[in-house]
Amino acid sequence: MVKKMVLAATLLLVLVASLIAAEMTADGLIAKYFAAAGGEQSLRALKSMTMKGSMFAQGQSFDLKVSYVMPNKSYTEIIMGGMPVNSAGTNATDAWTKNPMGIFFLTGDDKVSAMRQANQFPLLDYKKSGAKVKYLGEDMVKGAKAYKLEYVGADKDTIIYFFDATTFLPVKEKRSDATVMMSDFKKTGNLMMPYKVNIQVAAQSMMMTIDTIAVNVAIPESLFVMPKDAKPLDSLKAMMKQMQGGGGGK
Repeated sequence: MVKKMVLAATLLLVLVASLIAAEMTADGLIAKYFAAAGGEQSLRALKSMTMKGSMFAQGQSFDLKVSYVMPNKSYTEIIMGGMPVNSAGTNATDAWTKNPMGIFFLTGDDKVSAMRQANQFPLLDYKKSGAKVKYLGEDMVKGAKAYKLEYVGADKDTIIYFFDATTFLPVKEKRSDATVMMSDFKKTGNLMMPYKVNIQVAAQSMMMTIDTIAVNVAIPESLFVMPKDAKPLDSLKAMMKQMQGGGGGK
């Protein structure tokens, strides 16, 4: 009798899960994600955010500071031994990077990619931006069921989101040039935010651990102004090519 009850309950759960999956839509999944993240109203109320933590890449550890002003301003600073070794910024019109070799502004695909990454919540106003979304069914992420959503921007940029089937929080993003894994979600203000982020780009991986996140804080506007002495990124690429080629000697 007990075995029959367990079997019946199991079949019922399978049936319910199947019905939920069959009824899932792209907008329905997005709504569940917004609710899990803290609510659409809370997402829209987020105007700025700063993160501090650490990053491990290429066998070395760095300190990390990231600032955002929604929806398109960002500034990232990578620090080693108390000294900045790299920084990158975006605003509504410019994207640039600074390293020991100088300050360089981005153009073309480099600029487009940097400015895309500054938008932390592209699903929030995807219809207004001209993007399209599509529910792709179920998949597995680290042994757990996830729902897949395809986002295609107005510029044809594509992101595949994987939302955990239990929490409806995003645990993975797959882009043309990178795979991002998110975990260790914690309530920050009214929002659920990931405190561990792993990024895989080709054969390179970056593991980020966030220690603190502050929301709706004052951030100097000057942080998002591209320095006037920035040079074209192509000049850095040419410089690096020359160095690798030994200066084109005999």
